[in-house]
Formats: sequence, structure tokens, C-alpha cells
Amino acid sequence: KFLVEVKDSGTTVVVNVQGEVDVYTGHELNNVFKDVIDRGKKEIVLNLENTQYIDSTGLGIIAYAARNLSQREGKINVVSVRPQVMKIFEMSGLSKKNIYFFDKEAEALQDIS
Repeated sequence: KFLVEVKDSGTTVVVNVQGEVDVYTGHELNNVFKDVIDRGKKEIVLNLENTQYIDSTGLGIIAYAARNLSQREGKINVVSVRPQVMKIFEMSGLSKKNIYFFDKEAEALQDIS
């Protein structure tokens, strides 16, 4: 089951993703990112604690959101990336962009404030 939950926290938005981000579910995450960015938010904490898998579609959506945020001097802090998901981020080169990785949501939020 795929689920995206959005929590506003001041200037930051926490996006919790549960399930797999792939060609079938990616549009939901894309819509959330688009809405958050359209509302003028510059910092997103993307919690992947309950995400088992991300395919190239999901990575593309995250990369596109990061690119939009970088034009506004924003960033994405990604939380709790499983080793197999982290490997995908590293292989794609996304870990060298304005995307940062944290073990805990509290650390990702603290980095922003």
C-alpha cells in the first residue's frame, strides 16, 4: 500500500512516504512536491523510513523537486534511507545535489532551523 502524508512545520514541510515509489505511485509524490513548492516552501524533509523501494521514476521526481528548490535556494533533507535505496541515490548522482541524508527526522529538521 502506498501512502504520502504531509505535515507543515513552519517554513518546512515533512513528507512521509510509505510503500514503493515507482512508475505506478510516483505521480502522487510528484503532486505533493508540486503543491508544496507552489505554496512557496523551500525546505522539504522527505521521510523514507517506511519506503522499501524507489525506481528511476521516483528518483526523477525527487531530482525534479530538488532542482526546483535549488532555484529558490531550498533543499531536500532525506531521512532513514534503507541501504538498498541509498545505493540508488548514490548511483544516480543525486546525493551530490541539494539533497542531504539523515538517520532521524529530528536531525533533518534541526539542520534546517
